[in-house]
Amino acid sequence: MYTYKEIWGNGRLLQHLQNAVNNGKTSHAYLFVGGAGAGKRMIAKTFAKHLLCTAPKEEPCGVCDSCRVFDSGNHPDVIHVTSEKKTLGVDEIRGQILETVDIKPYHYDKKVYIIHQAHTMTVQAQNALLKTLEEPPSYAVFLLLAENMDVFLPTVLSRTVTLKLNPIAEEEVSRYLTQKGAVPSEEAVFFAAYGQGRIGHALELIEDDTFRQMREEILTKMSRLPAMSLSDALLLAKEWEVYKNDYRFLDIIGLWYRDLLAAKSLRDEGFIIQKDKKDMIFQAASEPSESLAKKAAAVVKAKERFIQNGNFRLILEVMLMELKENRT
Repeated sequence: MYTYKEIWGNGRLLQHLQNAVNNGKTSHAYLFVGGAGAGKRMIAKTFAKHLLCTAPKEEPCGVCDSCRVFDSGNHPDVIHVTSEKKTLGVDEIRGQILETVDIKPYHYDKKVYIIHQAHTMTVQAQNALLKTLEEPPSYAVFLLLAENMDVFLPTVLSRTVTLKLNPIAEEEVSRYLTQKGAVPSEEAVFFAAYGQGRIGHALELIEDDTFRQMREEILTKMSRLPAMSLSDALLLAKEWEVYKNDYRFLDIIGLWYRDLLAAKSLRDEGFIIQKDKKDMIFQAASEPSESLAKKAAAVVKAKERFIQNGNFRLILEVMLMELKENRT
């Protein structure tokens, strides 16, 4: 439990952490950056376990008192900083860090603070943390887990070692899902694609019945879209407002057009990701490849506009009009 060899991908990042511990050259603060389900928590916990191990080697030994207590989930020198609200405010930083950071570790050489959802810290919270980052106790190590780094003050970034997690190849994610028995190999391929290089995200989708239902509904509508009138197609914009806070529906549409392109251009089901829908896909792949490529690009453009906080209904209507354009 919590060993580097259990972590898939990001080998260079893991080697950096291992070398830092083995050479006694760890920093007092690290910022792990990666999307939801990218493995930040797993990596941070493994690193924390390694830092606290009393017989450190390439891996946490797993047998010393510290490792055994860590695996129980009750290590006295590991503090998980969280919030029940949507943001980490100054009260959480003061109550969970500033009021305890000057208390020396209970039993071991280090005291590790793992700050979850660090990208939700308010400016006031970051400023409250800043002084401790500037003058940390020798035993304190801060591990900030964040989905992006754009929200952090430059002064906070300058006092942390930033480590970006890279997406894992879809083939590797699929292999992981199959080896771990998460889903049959056929499903592993398309859940790996939906996971977008993040094993944790793929696992969450597998367990999410809402996502499975969404996928069925969206793909059924997409298969019928070519036969719809423009006015009926535009009604989908209103129907899909239920997904206003869940842009995964665009990933489903995007993968639909990717498979249509594969079916049209290569005419081989081996290149289709969503093999459970292969009959539907081959039947729908009647447009020219150039048209399908433009429509796939329209989906990407719509997602970019959503991220920029554009008008949801208007963006969807524009996308649907582009998806209904003449096939030639």
